[in-house]
Amino acid sequence: MRGLLSIIVLVAVVILSPLKAGAQGWTEQTFDAAMMSREDTATLQAALAFSGDYYGVVDGIWSSDAQTALEAYVQRERGHPVPVFRDLEDLIIDFEEERVANNWQLFYDEQANISYLHPFQLLKEVQNENTLEYLSEDEGFSMIARYDDFADMKSVHDWFRGKVKQGTKPFEYNDDSLWITSATIDNDFIAYARSDLNKGKWATLSIVIEQKYLRHLNLLATSVMVGGSPATLIWTPNGVIDQVVNGDGSGNMPEPVASGPGDPKDQVLRPKPPGVAETPEAPPVVAEPPAPGTIDIAGVTPGPTPGSKPAGDVLGTPAPGSPVAAAPAEVPPVADGGGALGTPPPGGGLGTAPGGAAPVGVPETIAGTAPVDPGKVAEVETPREKVTGEPKGSGSGFYIGPTTLVTAAHVIDGCRAMAMADGTPLDVMAADSTLDIAVLSGAPDAGVWLKLSALEVPKLGETITVLGFPYYTSLDQGLVVTSGNVSALRGPDGSSNLVMITAPVQPGNSGGPLLNKKGAVIGVVVSRMDDMAVLQETGSLPQNMNFAVPSGPLLTFLAQNRISRPQGDGSGTDLSGELPDGVARAVVPLHCYQ
Repeated sequence: MRGLLSIIVLVAVVILSPLKAGAQGWTEQTFDAAMMSREDTATLQAALAFSGDYYGVVDGIWSSDAQTALEAYVQRERGHPVPVFRDLEDLIIDFEEERVANNWQLFYDEQANISYLHPFQLLKEVQNENTLEYLSEDEGFSMIARYDDFADMKSVHDWFRGKVKQGTKPFEYNDDSLWITSATIDNDFIAYARSDLNKGKWATLSIVIEQKYLRHLNLLATSVMVGGSPATLIWTPNGVIDQVVNGDGSGNMPEPVASGPGDPKDQVLRPKPPGVAETPEAPPVVAEPPAPGTIDIAGVTPGPTPGSKPAGDVLGTPAPGSPVAAAPAEVPPVADGGGALGTPPPGGGLGTAPGGAAPVGVPETIAGTAPVDPGKVAEVETPREKVTGEPKGSGSGFYIGPTTLVTAAHVIDGCRAMAMADGTPLDVMAADSTLDIAVLSGAPDAGVWLKLSALEVPKLGETITVLGFPYYTSLDQGLVVTSGNVSALRGPDGSSNLVMITAPVQPGNSGGPLLNKKGAVIGVVVSRMDDMAVLQETGSLPQNMNFAVPSGPLLTFLAQNRISRPQGDGSGTDLSGELPDGVARAVVPLHCYQ
């Protein structure tokens, strides 16, 4: 087998199967919240809060505000105004990824008699003799929990009001048992304080975050409820969400499911008491030795693969035997972040959400315009000089963030400079020739990027699409789309760092994305079998034996190199028809200069 695998710029494959004809079972019917349990409804509200579309209360009671938020999400992401049950799938799966990544669990604080969603993986306790304090590893947000009398409670809100940034207006609400203050303060930080009265004492959560954590703050704040809450984030077995995500959409619509018990101690997924050991960290990934008889694209055998989701796991349920996170000593938190909150519903709904004041004051936006991403800071930069000369080769790359590209490592091998087709210079952020993955920065902001999720992995036999720029410097055909299926989940050496695909690929396609039918990245095209080597050894030519690095090893590589990605869907979408413009613009040709 030695020499049978050659370096190839793989072609990005696009699914061009016929458009769906007619309804596909009950999941294509118009969404009706009456069919959902209260727990599933709360989960959907939480997902919309995290997506930046919902500012009400995560209480499991479907309101006009919640319906408006779902319609806004579906219009933006799916391109049609009337939601159907199938539209919940991507929204819930993306939110499930966040739940797992940051270990969000519903916590009941008995001293304050409030429930809220807490990201146990994200916040770490800071030693403080006077208060309970939590801080993220990057110090992007902090949270302090206190139990005070009225005067001390009020002083916290007064302090926040005194720090309000000039030219901005704080959000304020107060009554006999609840005080909320939210404001932009110095250095464009967001300050949020909530105080609840219980048994004569005020329990106050005071939080200061960088703007990039707004979506997580919105999720936390919308989930705070007095007493018990239905927001367990564990889906109702055989309920609507379970069937939409884990079912095939055939058969009859699930029967309406009754809600769970109302007592907080029964409803809340209670964390472990303080002092219980947390789950040990996973052992580091060890590189697999090169398999005999193979040559990777860069002349080195592809290496280690991260673990995949254990067989039998079902989305929306805790992993079997997984321990619950250690409790934050009955105190609340805030979380990791990703992007701006959207514009609140018209009609002043922000201050009149069901059950009282809406939890978070949303940053003001100009009427009629899309909300500005607060994570982007306007900077005046001197344009870099374009790369000139004759490129020695070309490859493909795709956006995973506003200015960040992924490609194959052999595309950049031996290059004195990497550039876009127009000569815009690119910098290498990280590269692994064994895995054959590289990440480049400095690309012009295209405003689009492809969806990359830990929940989207190659599945044997599934239809896939490959996008790329084969023979770009010779033919200049523009973006080329091919389709096929995942024909094997391992490479020719048995390594799980490669999957085999039937989509046609040619030189110049290396580094292009491998997409599933949802438009999510499930791999990076890197190589194909060497036709002549196989012919000489076996007397026959190989057919449709091409290879891609799957999404699991790619995500592990990004995490190990601390390469951040925006939250949200990116430009992932249904690929059953014409290739969406956003997906096409997220894939670009790359030039290598000697």
